[in-house]
Amino acid sequence: MLFAVGQLVVGSLLLLIGGEGVVRGASRLAILAKLSPLFVGLTVVSLGTSAPEMAVSVATAMQGQADITIGNVVGSNLFNMLMIVGLSAIVAALPVERQITYFDAPVMVAVCIAMGVVGYDGSIDRFDGIALLVAMVVYFAISYRLGKRKTSEDIEEFVDDVAGEPLAAPSWARSAAAVLLQLLILSLGVGALVLGCEWFVAGSVTFARYFGLSEAVIGLTIVSVGTSLPELVTSVAATLKGERGIAIGNAVGSTILNILAVLGVAATVSPVSLHVAPSLEFFDIPVMIGAAVLTWAVLRTHQVVTRVEGFVMVGLYCAYIAYLLIETV
Repeated sequence: MLFAVGQLVVGSLLLLIGGEGVVRGASRLAILAKLSPLFVGLTVVSLGTSAPEMAVSVATAMQGQADITIGNVVGSNLFNMLMIVGLSAIVAALPVERQITYFDAPVMVAVCIAMGVVGYDGSIDRFDGIALLVAMVVYFAISYRLGKRKTSEDIEEFVDDVAGEPLAAPSWARSAAAVLLQLLILSLGVGALVLGCEWFVAGSVTFARYFGLSEAVIGLTIVSVGTSLPELVTSVAATLKGERGIAIGNAVGSTILNILAVLGVAATVSPVSLHVAPSLEFFDIPVMIGAAVLTWAVLRTHQVVTRVEGFVMVGLYCAYIAYLLIETV
């Protein structure tokens, strides 16, 4: 049992370190491609912080642990929408950009509903996975076009806040050495994620069996929280630095990509079945859809998320986790 706890702790640390490396490398590479800050936050950074979910979901799908695969996606999305936005708002009230309110948040609701639709027959097969990946490409394309008006100075300022240190000079940022360095950081981050997910999944499964918890519940709680640590760190750090829009952009973008990218890749690699845990299909996924609608409504309220709303969102997430644990016992 102690070894399983050690696996969870070490795995979480590796996921956190790996997620930071992926975010740092991806963000700085985005500068070289002259991508807009909002596009980087909603897609590149969100995809980077969703890498732990991707690693865990693909690994569990290939091992036939579909309940952990789906539970990880659903649980991570609930954590993104309720805990990350909520905690960030508690730190400081969050202003909401117009694009997020009128495009990205509705897309978030739509993809959550789409997950329920594609899984209505009890499984998410390869065709569903490919369809989700195609939808991701379309989302990327539209987000890029909407964000093309941002300037290169805004891009550099955005990445400085996310990556944690300023660029030495534009010429340095465009050099071949800089590209190689960021590729190395990105590669090391991915490596840490892969190793971390192996330890985390192994420890969580052992933990589940020892306490008699279902693997679905572990996926919805321990695994989803562990793989969402990069999103939490990125969003709270951005809020503390005054870049409060990044917190929402990262949470919304990660929620969208957890379904389109993470679940899409996992289902394409190995189709997943919801029959192994009916509660996922008939309770947890509907709860996720409800949370998405609630989050969108909160984001539309005066174009800001207040501290009071943040406390309510965190309270709802804690109530959901408490319900899962009570039902299991």
